[in-house]
Amino acid sequence: MDTRERIFEKAEELGRVISQTPEYAYLQAAHRDIGDDREVTEQLNKLRELQDALLELVGKGEQPDAEQEQEFAELQERIQASSRYQSLISSQENFDRLMERVHRAIGNGIRKGEES
Repeated sequence: MDTRERIFEKAEELGRVISQTPEYAYLQAAHRDIGDDREVTEQLNKLRELQDALLELVGKGEQPDAEQEQEFAELQERIQASSRYQSLISSQENFDRLMERVHRAIGNGIRKGEES
């Protein structure tokens, strides 16, 4: 087996192990909860549409009007007040911290490999 095949084999194993962590399980559950909440899902879709429209305006050098900005801000506040959304954000942050630690461990392994 060549070096690249070993890398991909180890990466797949790492992926399997990561999928068994509590951080991953909580993140998946939070995504399911958001998906099951029709109101929050609709609000998120509307927020994305508004964001795209505002970015398009700014990209054209135009300024969004106060009504559009207010609608965006109010929708963002309603979404952020949702306990399911807060749970999703918290779960994502925890999973991101885990992945940062994994990345650092890989970096440490690379440094040790360079030294040997």
